[in-house]
Amino acid sequence: MVTKGSKVRILRKESYWYNKIGVVISVEKDNNIRYPVIIRFDSVNYSGTNTNNFGLIELHPIHS
Repeated sequence: MVTKGSKVRILRKESYWYNKIGVVISVEKDNNIRYPVIIRFDSVNYSGTNTNNFGLIELHPIHS
């Protein structure tokens, strides 16, 4: 289950943060949104951003 504040591993292969761990910032409840989860990372990508939206199937929860 992906909830706000949980850590997740990114499974989207074309993502800059593929296989890296980020923190869930928010999860939209609307089922019509394609990428409902906002993830924040420690590192920035080539554009200088450290957040991105992902779908639930593109995330693997990290249990600590």
